[in-house]
This record gives sequence, C-alpha cells and structure tokens, in this order.
Amino acid sequence: MEKLVVFVYFPAEGVALLPFIHIFELPIDSYGLANVVAYGLAAWVAYSLALQDGRDKRDAFDFILVAVISALFGAKIFHTLFEAEGHKLSDDSVATGVWDLLADDPLHWADLFAPGYVFYGGVVVSSFATMIFIYRREITTPVAFADYAAPALAIGMGIGRVGCFMAGCCYGISTEVPWGVTYPAGDLAALGTVHPVQLYDAAYGFVAFALIVVLYQKRQFSGQAFLALVGSYAFWRFGTEMLRADDDRGIWLVGISTSQWVSILSLPLIVFLWRQWSKLYPRSEEQAS
Repeated sequence: MEKLVVFVYFPAEGVALLPFIHIFELPIDSYGLANVVAYGLAAWVAYSLALQDGRDKRDAFDFILVAVISALFGAKIFHTLFEAEGHKLSDDSVATGVWDLLADDPLHWADLFAPGYVFYGGVVVSSFATMIFIYRREITTPVAFADYAAPALAIGMGIGRVGCFMAGCCYGISTEVPWGVTYPAGDLAALGTVHPVQLYDAAYGFVAFALIVVLYQKRQFSGQAFLALVGSYAFWRFGTEMLRADDDRGIWLVGISTSQWVSILSLPLIVFLWRQWSKLYPRSEEQAS
C-alpha cells in the first residue's frame, strides 16, 4: 500500500502541511485559525452547558473568559519553559535552554499565533485560575463548572491537533504503517515515513467529545465528566508520547517526557478527587438520568 505523501511549505521552523488558508485572497495562518476555532468552539460549548444548568449568564461568561485567557497563556508558558531546548533562534543557532530562548525572543511566551503549545500547561494554569475565580465569586457547586469544561476541552483538543498537523509540529517517529505520512523535503524528510501523531490525538479529541457528552448527561456526581476526560487523556497521552519524535518537547529522567511525567503524577490525584467528589457532590437519580 502506498504511503501518504504530505506536500509541505517550509516556514522558518520545521515544515507545514498547509501553513496558510486563503479567504477572499487574504492569507490566513492555518495554525492560528485552528486555535481560534478550537478556543471559540470550546468556549461556546462550555457556556451553553453552563446556561442549560441554570447558571447566571454573567458567572458563565466570566468563567469562560478566565478559562480561555489562562489556558492560552498557560499552554504557551509551559511550551517556553519545557520545550525551549533545541528551539531555533533568530540567528539560526539552537537554544540550549529557556534563557537562550528568552534572550533571543523575550516575548516568545506571548506569541499566541505561533506554533508551540502544551495542552497540560493550559489545563493546569486554567484550573488554578478558574478555582480562584469561583472562590472569589462564591459560586455554589463549583466542581460543576469542571464538567462544563470537559467536552469543551475535548473538542478544542481535536481541532487544535489538526492545526498542529497543518503546522508540521508534534510529528511522529519513523514507521512502516500504511497510513504513515512522508514529508518530501526539509529536515523531516530524513525521517522518511512517520506516524501522524497529531491526527491520532485529534481523533482522540473528537471521540472523547462524543463520549463525554453522553457521560455528562448521565454523570453520577458533579465533576465526573471532567475527571473521566483528564484520566483517559493521561493514559492516551502517555502512549502517544512514545510515538513522538520531537525531542525538544522535553525528555527527562529515564527517557520519560514532560507530558508523560504529568500523566503519571496526575493519576493519583484524579483517583483521589473521584472518591472525594463522588461523596461530596452526588447527583440525584433524576438529575443523572
């Protein structure tokens, strides 16, 4: 079976499948567009669920605003902190760490339209930011807001990973599988046929969205949908990290990547919260039906 050949454009860093989409003859950055669509749709999903659950419109809107802004900067800051090594600098040299990267580009962490986001960073920073917001606003049953965010995170991840595929980042290791993709030129061409890991993660996001929507309707306690998503993602991400070839994302002790460490460390917390929230925030049979 023939391999899929990806025809690419070569920007300053790496390669891209479709770097620009032309709308009315105007070139639109495909990675940036994917992120705008991902965050916009995710915000709409979470906001709609909050209103359906009887939440105040202002509380729902402000929650979404805090969540989106903190997620954007959290994902970008984690990228800057943990994926700086190996990053190409303006003089074509390579950064040896975060200080080199920031010395070359002090606002790298704020360049929201450039490729380079860490999903876990967005979740961690957004979780803390929204917890502070909910505490200060004195919102009742605060963990219910986590459930509103669960399907939003899933659909956002699916669309965002399609953007990664178009940008040529987060690429996979060499493979002989028939659905592997080949970059015909540039640095990645030397890898030959590689796993389209970005599309694996995109598929997970879309499937998870469908399943979490069903679970959301039948959840037994507030927060269950959110914990189910982040728990399943921890297992999924640990596995797909084994297929990634972009070592600049951070490889630490015994060859385990940053995201794999986060996956490992998050699972005990997820189990603990599952037990606690199921006792503290149970839903009635009528609510869970």
